[in-house]
Amino acid sequence: MPSDPVLVGLDAEQREAVVSTAAPLAVVAAAGSGKTTVLTRRIAYRVAHNTAQARHVLALTFTRDAAAELKRRLRRLDIREPVEAATFHGIALRLLRDRALAAHQSVPQVANDRVRLAREVLTELKLSTEPFAALADLDWARARMVEPDRYEGASRSARRRSALPAARYGAFFDAYERLKRRRGVVDFDDLLTQTLSALRTDAAWAEGVRWRYRHLFVDEAQDLNPLQHAVLEGVRGGRLDICLVGDPRQAIYGWNGADPSTLAEVEVHYPRVTVLSLTSNYRCSPQVLRAGAAALEASGQHDSSHSQLPGGPAVQVQLHSDERAEAHAVARHVRALMHLRRGRELAVLARTNEQLTVLQNAFDEHGIETERSIGKSPLETVLRTAYRCISRELLAAWVDKALIDDDEITRRVAGEADRFLSSGEPGTFRAWVEARTAFDDLEPTHDGDAVALITFHAAKGREWHGVVITGAEEGLVPHGSATSATQLAEEARLF
Repeated sequence: MPSDPVLVGLDAEQREAVVSTAAPLAVVAAAGSGKTTVLTRRIAYRVAHNTAQARHVLALTFTRDAAAELKRRLRRLDIREPVEAATFHGIALRLLRDRALAAHQSVPQVANDRVRLAREVLTELKLSTEPFAALADLDWARARMVEPDRYEGASRSARRRSALPAARYGAFFDAYERLKRRRGVVDFDDLLTQTLSALRTDAAWAEGVRWRYRHLFVDEAQDLNPLQHAVLEGVRGGRLDICLVGDPRQAIYGWNGADPSTLAEVEVHYPRVTVLSLTSNYRCSPQVLRAGAAALEASGQHDSSHSQLPGGPAVQVQLHSDERAEAHAVARHVRALMHLRRGRELAVLARTNEQLTVLQNAFDEHGIETERSIGKSPLETVLRTAYRCISRELLAAWVDKALIDDDEITRRVAGEADRFLSSGEPGTFRAWVEARTAFDDLEPTHDGDAVALITFHAAKGREWHGVVITGAEEGLVPHGSATSATQLAEEARLF
């Protein structure tokens, strides 16, 4: 048994990934193989063995919840100094804020409501596109670093269906940029583009950033998009001390601009990289794992992982005449399972949100409580309420009531909002929260004991004892919008 407490409980593959002295290092971690455990233990091991300094570590991931989980795990590993773990947008905001304050300039103010801005632009241009769809086009192009004059060709090459008339994308982009400048706000992707620009044009500042962040770790590296990768490389500055952890088989965000080749072809991006694999699955039974592997094999992809759990029941396949019959059959099945398991241990997955509406109606008829607001923890719910206070006066009025609320989380958020108001710092409360770690100690919880009704995409990273997959038929799995080989391969990974 290893004597180092950081290594206790690790299997041989995990231990090798934690102690390896290779740089650059890529850890290809199959689903359920302990990816986050390896990432946090590697940071703790290096700090303990003086090959990294905690204050110079930067661990990057893609959601606030994931960043908070990294911090919680690192705290449990008894690292004496805090380690910087953040989203790409969060660290970009922090860097730009520090840079602006050092230069006695105004800090970036993140727009409270991008949808409202997009709606104004669409009205001005007399375009009938829905704001959410127009923003999806914008986000895809910016994530891929596609300039407006290349949008039409790039969209066609990717066989992507543009919501905006492709020829009008440039007009939408220009008008959206002008409106943000008039309002004095930025959006989240502006944080990345402005950080990248500063890293490329301000040599002294870039050198300071690289001095501050010497040891780089990236979680879910298969989800990097070209813009995020460019920012990462700007911070890295050619140094070798970088560790990427992820799994190309879990790359499911190509529709949003992600480019899994960063990890799938990691030797191209990092010529001297060492690649280690984690192949043991501690989450799923052999039967579930074989079903997932079969979906990949059918699309010409391979999964070499193996389950470490005892055998479980076979995956059941049921046929139904239509979606309503399916929804009621699922509700009856879940009702039966609830005699053995709590609702929160069960989930029903669908490819699209439209399917979930039919399922929701059936579950309502059967009197089964459901959780449609996945990811909307009590903390997120309270924060959204605070963020909707569009002026300091409205926020102050909310704080006065919330500070005496019976709910502890509401009082906690109100206290932080009160600190924001008392500081006199410019910007929004959302920007204040994004630039700090005020709530990272709160464990993620969800209200009640409801069954999760959730899309395939939103299910990533969550676990349940019993799962029902609905709509496993052509047009939904794979989705009818997937026409290219690349899109069909992503659909197989998603399934």
